[in-house]
Amino acid sequence: MPAIKDYYKILGIGESASADEIKKAYRALARKHHPDRNQSDTAAEERFKEIQEAYETLSDAKKRVQYDRARKNPFGASGFGEAFSTGQGGRYYRAPDGTYVRMDRGARSGSGQFGGFSGQEPPLGGIGDLFGRFFGGDGDPMTASRRVEPETEVVLTFEEALEGGKVELSLPDGAKIRVPFPKGVEDGYKVRLKRKSNGQTKELYVRFRVSPGTDYRREGHDLHTRVEVTAFEAMLGASRSLVTPHGRKLKLTIPKGTQPGERLRLRNQGVETEKDMGDLLVEIVVTIPKGLTRFEEEELRKAAEKANLI
Repeated sequence: MPAIKDYYKILGIGESASADEIKKAYRALARKHHPDRNQSDTAAEERFKEIQEAYETLSDAKKRVQYDRARKNPFGASGFGEAFSTGQGGRYYRAPDGTYVRMDRGARSGSGQFGGFSGQEPPLGGIGDLFGRFFGGDGDPMTASRRVEPETEVVLTFEEALEGGKVELSLPDGAKIRVPFPKGVEDGYKVRLKRKSNGQTKELYVRFRVSPGTDYRREGHDLHTRVEVTAFEAMLGASRSLVTPHGRKLKLTIPKGTQPGERLRLRNQGVETEKDMGDLLVEIVVTIPKGLTRFEEEELRKAAEKANLI
């Protein structure tokens, strides 16, 4: 079985790293290796993808537990939908029947489609392939007594789920199935596929899982994020530049007198679906400066007294 990637080593952190340490390491590495800052370095793009992959797993408590378990005992991992990556660019998913399915994700195209997904090369000899056994390949045949519907998972990034697109599954008989997922797809979205094989109609369920975002989170059709401002900016007003998960560049105007914890709403900048468009809510976090000199304290006090603020 191929070796599982060491996500801790990729992020340069220890196995006992806290959630904050994981996030801090990810942000630093993502900035350093972002393709936009290393346009002439193809290795940086691959490194960036590895960094994203590592963060998506370690930042999710449940996925991190499953990953740690798979590293320590790759043959004993259990539970539905467990996933871990190998050093060969693929990712293995565990189906309910114990089968491991390899999904190889190719490069993204401008249309938002994804290529190179395949259900072949099971890492455990003799177990058989999920798609093979389901669609009439060389895997172990399903018995009439087995009533559990075959189901597999595809993991999307936060941004992919917002954009929508398709994944392509390559079956053992050479046929390819494109499985669409809509804009704004939610975690747990399920697609049922039907296909005739040997005169019988068989079904396969594909469940989409959505990884958490780095700086944004989703509630319904709304997106939420936080922006830090100084106390003076909150009192006097300020502006910030934002880049949404869709890649849109926005200017956020922070009005005079904005209160700590206040949320500013940007209409129609949230999750887009076929029927609706959510908003973007920005929570204002006011930071108080520390370590002022005596002179600075005196000047601030004078200004505050003059303005009847104290």
